[in-house]
Amino acid sequence: MKTLKYIFVAAALGLTATSCYDLDLEPKGLIYENVLFQSDNGIKKYLALMYQDLPIEDFNYCQNGDDKGYATVNQSGWHSGNRWQAQKGSPASCAAEATGRGTSYGDGWGYWPYDRIRDLNNMLEKLPDYRSNYKENDYNAYLGEARFLRAFYYFGIVKRYGGIPIVDKVLDPKAPLEELQQPRNTEYECWKFIYEDLKFAMENATASKDEVGRANRYAAAALMSRAMLYAGSIAKYTQYTAVTGPAVSAGLMGMPEDKAQEFFQYAYDACKFLQKAGFKLHTGADKEKAYTEVFLNPNTEEDIMVKQYGPNTSTPTNTSLFHCWDCMVLPKGEGLSGDVGVALQPAWELMGLYEMPAITDEETGEPIRFDKVTDLWDTDKMEPRCRANFYFTGMTESMSGTVLDFQGGVYKSYPGTAADGTAETQGSVNDYTNQFRVRASQPGEYKDVNGVKIKINGIHGLAEGTGDEGYSRMGACIRKYVQADGSNARVFFTNYQPWKVFRYGEILLNWAEAAYELGLITGNEDLKAEAFEHINEIRDRAGASRHEMVANPADVGSEIYGFVIDENLQYIRDERARELCFENHRLFDIRRWRVADIMFQDGVYTHTLLPYLVLDENKWIFLNEVEREGRRVTFDKRHYYEQIPGGEINKNPLLIRNDGY
Repeated sequence: MKTLKYIFVAAALGLTATSCYDLDLEPKGLIYENVLFQSDNGIKKYLALMYQDLPIEDFNYCQNGDDKGYATVNQSGWHSGNRWQAQKGSPASCAAEATGRGTSYGDGWGYWPYDRIRDLNNMLEKLPDYRSNYKENDYNAYLGEARFLRAFYYFGIVKRYGGIPIVDKVLDPKAPLEELQQPRNTEYECWKFIYEDLKFAMENATASKDEVGRANRYAAAALMSRAMLYAGSIAKYTQYTAVTGPAVSAGLMGMPEDKAQEFFQYAYDACKFLQKAGFKLHTGADKEKAYTEVFLNPNTEEDIMVKQYGPNTSTPTNTSLFHCWDCMVLPKGEGLSGDVGVALQPAWELMGLYEMPAITDEETGEPIRFDKVTDLWDTDKMEPRCRANFYFTGMTESMSGTVLDFQGGVYKSYPGTAADGTAETQGSVNDYTNQFRVRASQPGEYKDVNGVKIKINGIHGLAEGTGDEGYSRMGACIRKYVQADGSNARVFFTNYQPWKVFRYGEILLNWAEAAYELGLITGNEDLKAEAFEHINEIRDRAGASRHEMVANPADVGSEIYGFVIDENLQYIRDERARELCFENHRLFDIRRWRVADIMFQDGVYTHTLLPYLVLDENKWIFLNEVEREGRRVTFDKRHYYEQIPGGEINKNPLLIRNDGY
């Protein structure tokens, strides 16, 4: 008897025929597969759940902490969705871009999306039965789309575990157990499998750019550039982690160094493919404004693939298609956060990478004095991209019109060096700060100091009696992705800014890194020089100074990490940090470069950019204190590979455990 499989479809990504931005939110219920595969609209419905569950580290992704994982698939289960705690355990706080409650990569949560992979394998096997319904190009485009999605899921697994079982067909659950229990493929085989799927998608998926929320050949090329760059780094640098054991010996963790060139070349070629396709950076005369538009406009010339959201009032629950970004990164205040507030706050470790006025005199070590607190940012010495990524004290928050005040306190006098007030202790408390520094327990508090009643701290700033959320203890807050206009309340689940899954800015950085790594491997100086053409294209848009490649670069890596990283490559990596901040790349970057365990060895504090008024001078200083909560960022060497989920090992004894656990 012929049996038909039912497919449950949650139309989650708004893949409609009329507009790529209209959310098609009508529940579809149970629909026969033989109906779905007969039309474009049916295929969209079939793929909707696969799009919704894609491993995209977006606003709702939590790296470590409560409900860690993707909003649709996390440690609490499947589609528990829209957890407001995401920013508390953001990848940014685990990589010292920011400070939150989660400050370690963690041991994962058992990500194992073979259910979605089975759905995609099913489409790839069954669609040929309906080939006569489609034109040849359309038929191939659907196959390309499915293989892009499958590659995306495999990328999400392989970057966590290394080699895993490659399942490229639908397995019969009634088959003998030995047929269902597959061993892990090598890590090299897995990256090559991803490459082959993406190569097919680049050649066959649609060339139309009309639906930016739906995969096309350009999204495939973008994922190719990202995934292959990751693979190249693993091949080149995993040897330095010095982990040994059965999984390493079997090729399940790491790849031979001589495979690095192959993968870097794949990444390089994919970037060039996208340039030829006409993608370019979004620019404008007002560089600060143009940069903010990249993350708020739903479709710019820079966008390759965008994840779309909608208001929670009209979006089905448990779809994760709305988020809490504004109320979790802005402080509490009029027109600002109405819930929690600054659960994620930027750290000096990131802010200090940008062009801005110096805050410490290099010769004397003393804090530089500013006449006005706004002199830090209201100057051409700060690159516009920095102002677009962060709100500093005295800046006006765009949507509310509220002037932000992050003053951390006052100093009765400051007779010493910056080091005197920035001891490496929790909150930088020492005898010097006890003698000269004055703080307050509540925001915007006034106190009598030397017989004069003065304001101690900002209404949005550091307050000793308010806990670790609500008000900025870092001296700044995040601006990137924050809504710039509108009238919606900034409370839980009311945000619907789009998430830029792939944009050309990332592609230029992927290109620069791949070109420079290839130049190092092959000795080709032209490739190295080309890398800085891409870097300077990024910097020109940012309004930052151009940077020229150093002809004889110093080795800045060996002393720190035990292997060579020249200063040009380090600059390329730092530019990634500046351009891609809070886009959830940084943690995975330092992980694939195999530097995270050394960066955060023994636990590392994050630091502030706190403004203080020096009373006896009536001048402002900025100090890089240890943030008040004193949380240390850590990364264990074992976290370069997560452990294969224990439940899967129990079901399949052929799955070799990863070493280091």
